[in-house]
Amino acid sequence: MKIKIFTYTFLLTACFTTQAKVEIPVSQKEIIGSGIIGINSTRAFTIDFDTLLYKDKKSITYETFEIIGSGYKVTLSTRDDVNTNVNSGTINAIELITNTLGPVTSISPLMVLEQPVLTTADTVKSNGVSQQLGDMLGLSGFLNKNNSLKATKISQGEALENWKIRGFISELTENELMIGSLSIGLGQEQVLNCANGFGIEDRVEVIMQADFNYQVGNTISTILSIECLKLNQLKEENYVIPSVLQGFVDKSRGRIFWLDDVKVVANANTVYENGEKTFVENSVNVEVQGMFNSQTSQIQADKIRFLDTRIAITFPIEPQDIVIGKSITVHDLTFNKTPYTKDSTILNNGISSAKQIEIRGFVDSDGNAYISKLLNKGAANYNLISMRGTIDSLNNPFFSLLNFQVDATNSLIVNAGSSVIDANTFFAQVDKGSQIEIKNAKYNSNIDTITDGNIYIKTLTTKIQQVSTKEIIGSGIIGGFIRGTVSSTQFKMFESSFE
Repeated sequence: MKIKIFTYTFLLTACFTTQAKVEIPVSQKEIIGSGIIGINSTRAFTIDFDTLLYKDKKSITYETFEIIGSGYKVTLSTRDDVNTNVNSGTINAIELITNTLGPVTSISPLMVLEQPVLTTADTVKSNGVSQQLGDMLGLSGFLNKNNSLKATKISQGEALENWKIRGFISELTENELMIGSLSIGLGQEQVLNCANGFGIEDRVEVIMQADFNYQVGNTISTILSIECLKLNQLKEENYVIPSVLQGFVDKSRGRIFWLDDVKVVANANTVYENGEKTFVENSVNVEVQGMFNSQTSQIQADKIRFLDTRIAITFPIEPQDIVIGKSITVHDLTFNKTPYTKDSTILNNGISSAKQIEIRGFVDSDGNAYISKLLNKGAANYNLISMRGTIDSLNNPFFSLLNFQVDATNSLIVNAGSSVIDANTFFAQVDKGSQIEIKNAKYNSNIDTITDGNIYIKTLTTKIQQVSTKEIIGSGIIGGFIRGTVSSTQFKMFESSFE
């Protein structure tokens, strides 16, 4: 919003003999009432004095939003100036969302109200946050279907009057429901937005009075309200608008999967960023852009972006490479278990002899590696090595990937356009941070090097930019809807300038 204020500047000219009257020029001063809100590090929306700001349904000030906003999961709607890529425009209303408010009930692994929590280098933590047993925490982030939370924001909670949990109902009887390991007693609580009641796998928000005598494993009976959470139960009853939705993949079947209660339908023209369509599997965190139909709770996916850099490796491990229930180390790179790691029995039970395994996972901004899926591939085979990740360093004919040195000399190299190139062209194109996949390679332990593989360039970085121009036609007409994570807040509420 711009408020124009006209000011007059008087210029005086003095002469020894006369005093001249001059014209009064007009300068225009602007007070700019807007700030920029970054979403998922790729989208920048404008906030102004007419934007409505909320935290957990309660109105907050601009100052409060700027101080606490970074890291929160948010839902926001835009006005009709949203562009066709749904990555800029003016925010009509935005709400910061807290998933869980309550006590730490386990330290290792971290659990709040008996729900497992994953924190990474990308989790925003308020100053002075403590994670000791009984400490009160506020958590924001994205739920997996097993009720584990990938935390985007952790803040310290004071002696909270009310506790809160959002999650999927895992068990239900006449007298209680379960969200993960938390038992919630049913009685005289208020039920909100549940026209058809609630059932197994429904996503709900439960508000309860704080019970400071609560013990792990007990039933909480101080329930105030249970609200059914449905994305298509927004104020606008029926609409089809451009939308961006972030969440965990669930019920993946071919080109169809679910994000919470939203059915995502991809097609042959869907663009994949930071990964490929083969990476779309349960418990993978993605951002989907497309047209959302509130009546059918379905989004037609024009673009699917993987929010974490995806990695994969197929390589032998020895029994000593496993820390039972926690991690697997491959060539001095530790892959950590998450609350939603899909596992064979290897990680939890260990192995008695060398095995070939496949790890699919992701890395955070500090390069820490996490396991999404672990597969047993049988007997160890150092002549059948595969991996995918980002290049850490280059020195023709070598580059490093996932802590391995790779020799490209005798490799078949395929560039991003599917044509075969030589090693010199490869090193001229790629840079640190380029995403590379290697298949059917060998590991030479004598020189500690990967050789003779097929090398595929997946994503180039600074030397050759790949720009996706996927657009949603007509999105500048009717506004948009976004669910994601605040990656930055940059306010310029009273910046003045002169023209």
